[in-house]
Amino acid sequence: MGLNIAKSHFDGLSGALEDIRKKGLFPTTYATDRATAAKLHWHSDNVLAYMIRGNTYFLDADGKKHLVEAGDLMTVPARTLHAEGEIDEPVVMMIGLEEALPADQFLLIRDPVELES
Repeated sequence: MGLNIAKSHFDGLSGALEDIRKKGLFPTTYATDRATAAKLHWHSDNVLAYMIRGNTYFLDADGKKHLVEAGDLMTVPARTLHAEGEIDEPVVMMIGLEEALPADQFLLIRDPVELES
């Protein structure tokens, strides 16, 4: 299973929080005004990224660019290779996780080689 974008899935912070509540997820906030593009990686957990403000892109395992804008929901299934794109403007995302994790375990970046083992 690959990346999935639901365009215009919610309206603003309250819409994202309502969707997170309905799905029984644990929310956290990611906010930045600048970030370099990440290298291809994966996470052990399903990740739902609700774009509240700004826009960016994600790359899939084939290098295809997927644009994500305010109101979009990006779903990254567990063990799915992907890379977050460069951010050069203020971005705010709500991240929904299926379980509450300690800060040192939250969204650990896993090397693609580990998928083969």
